[in-house]
Amino acid sequence: MNGRRAYAPRVPVEQRRTELLDAALDLVVTEGHSAATMEAVAERVGVSKPVVYGVFENRAALLGALLQREQEAVMAQLAAISPGRIDPGRPLGPQVAAVLDDVLAAARMAPQRWTCVVMSIPDMPAAFLAAREHTRAVLHARIEQHVRAWLAAAGIGPDVASDVVAHAVLSLVETAIRLVLTEPERYRPELITATLTALLTAGGAARD
Repeated sequence: MNGRRAYAPRVPVEQRRTELLDAALDLVVTEGHSAATMEAVAERVGVSKPVVYGVFENRAALLGALLQREQEAVMAQLAAISPGRIDPGRPLGPQVAAVLDDVLAAARMAPQRWTCVVMSIPDMPAAFLAAREHTRAVLHARIEQHVRAWLAAAGIGPDVASDVVAHAVLSLVETAIRLVLTEPERYRPELITATLTALLTAGGAARD
């Protein structure tokens, strides 16, 4: 053995780009942003540093591409979640639980992506923090839109602020995602949604 790295087979540039970004994301999630260096990414993929530099000019370009990819992906997932599903004429609780079930399914489909959205990651750059806050703002706006329609249909007066309700629901959603991502065996999505449905349904029944 001469200690040299095994030759990395030539692959299409887009495939290599995906491999490098996947490795960078894994490093960010497991070790923090500062760990995602060009050398560490090369090591994780099993290639030499020149291969990484052949795809990304520098570390800033690598992280910038990672941010763009993950932000576009999470926005696409959010756009696909239950568009127009909330029916103002039906009880809100079970409908919120159904939408939460869709969100949790999206998080389980891409756990590292959603870890960046709901978890505190060491050394997170300002651009990544801004992207995370943008995602939260989109979620909040989507939730508030449905809450406002339901409150109006239910005849609930202006003393109930739709944005406060939306913030509470958003906090619930983020907590549920954290539980599913960090303790998947204990907190299964169906357990969380069933619990939420039971509580909200019971609350509605108590008011009748």
